[in-house]
Amino acid sequence: MHDDPHMIVRGLLGAADLGQGPTSEQLRVIQSLATGYFALDVDVVAMDPAEPSELAAAVEVADRHRVVDLLILVEFCRHPGEPAQADRVEAYVEALGGEDLTLVARDVQTGHRERVMADWARFGEGTTPLRNVSDVDLGSELRALEHCPPGSLGRGLYDFYDELGVPFPGEPGGGEPTLAHHDVSHVLTGYGTTPPDELALQAMLTAAGGFDHHFSGLVASLALFESAAFDVPGFVPKEGVLDRPGAADELADAFRRGDACTGDISTVDFMARRNDSLADIQAEFAVVPPPR
Repeated sequence: MHDDPHMIVRGLLGAADLGQGPTSEQLRVIQSLATGYFALDVDVVAMDPAEPSELAAAVEVADRHRVVDLLILVEFCRHPGEPAQADRVEAYVEALGGEDLTLVARDVQTGHRERVMADWARFGEGTTPLRNVSDVDLGSELRALEHCPPGSLGRGLYDFYDELGVPFPGEPGGGEPTLAHHDVSHVLTGYGTTPPDELALQAMLTAAGGFDHHFSGLVASLALFESAAFDVPGFVPKEGVLDRPGAADELADAFRRGDACTGDISTVDFMARRNDSLADIQAEFAVVPPPR
């Protein structure tokens, strides 16, 4: 980490400091980030919020994306949405250099939820394409992973679908073919498919990518599970998931796990490496076992 984590936490508090101050959920998330991600022994309620200029002066250029991402995360955790919250966060983001994905958070805060998906599509990174897999034969290709060696990545992905009891991607009702690539990340990181786990997975991928990649995926998950503002087939939108017991702590730990990685987990070509040991691939990327 490049910058003073105390100042970053103070900046997050400042970004939520409007009206009667941060909401209870925002405080819970910021506290979890302070203790579970930044390893600070602090009570965030007792800390002084930092203004945009203070935060910007303390953040190095190399760390800008990380701080901006965390600011937008805190913005999503304010319910009900308020235009003033969008204004407040954007003042911090602009002081740090700007970020297109603030438009998605603004749509949520101002009640323009019909624009959320359109704005995300404009600024999101999109989905990493599958490699060495034909979309036409994907269902049968994934079913064939049953024959991969025990403990292999391929067998882990097969077991993931088998245990869920759902159709495989590429099969009727199994979702888009690109879903398989996302699901490999579940297998590699050990996260399940509950809404808190989905948020944690995206947080880990974001941190593992150095906060320069995958944040659009975390924004999409926040819009779906934190603000109920995203329309994705097969998923039921939720609101306030990070207010659930333990969810904020899991998210903070996911950022920590991602920081510990030595590379972008999403770059693993799962079909080319289907017979490779899952444990070896995790060791290659320094994937820390999930807290269970």
